[in-house]
Amino acid sequence: MSKTTVISVANAKGGVGKSTVTMLLASALAKQKKKKVLILDTDSQESISIWLKSEQRNYETDALVTVEALAPNHVQMFLKKFGEDYDFVFIDIPRMTNSLNEATNIQVLYYCDVILIPAIGSRLDVMSTSRFFKIVQDAAKKKKELGFDFKVLGFLNRETNRRDNQEAKEILAKNMNIPMMEASLRELKLFTSPSLFESILDTKEGRDRFEPFFNEFCKQLKIK
Repeated sequence: MSKTTVISVANAKGGVGKSTVTMLLASALAKQKKKKVLILDTDSQESISIWLKSEQRNYETDALVTVEALAPNHVQMFLKKFGEDYDFVFIDIPRMTNSLNEATNIQVLYYCDVILIPAIGSRLDVMSTSRFFKIVQDAAKKKKELGFDFKVLGFLNRETNRRDNQEAKEILAKNMNIPMMEASLRELKLFTSPSLFESILDTKEGRDRFEPFFNEFCKQLKIK
């Protein structure tokens, strides 16, 4: 991969934890791995930007991660001008509410080196994820034809002990050929309040619950 690795935690369906996982990974990379990290908030709801502003009231220091809000059609220009200033750039892509053919949002996928696809263990979510994965596969094929690295990883988010969670993971991996991470993220209150000023790995509970996922993420991307 190039000096700067561009990542998106993305799925066509909303409510699967894209923004939350983005913040958890970004802060952990900045704190534990000493990386310079940027999040591009391209969602019109500006969830991450608003979260940053709400957190700033409680801290006198700077955030671990830089956040920039901008429209999806400005991403390419921004990356060309400022991308190399960072080790990692996360792009928070809007959910595709109307159609999987939303050209501007889909184009953002082509700027990425890594796509992480969160999935919830329900039949409806599995169907939505499978449709989205076809778009990601097309991006992967075209980027690889041009000689660019492109990695896709799926993972189960908000996992519970229900049987359909494991069935969903097996369907995504075996029937749909989505490369699935072994580690998953549980349905826990711990993961509902991410921070851009602190890393979840700074607490014992955070390490117990998030470190296996973070370590596998770093191994897959060869982050030292």
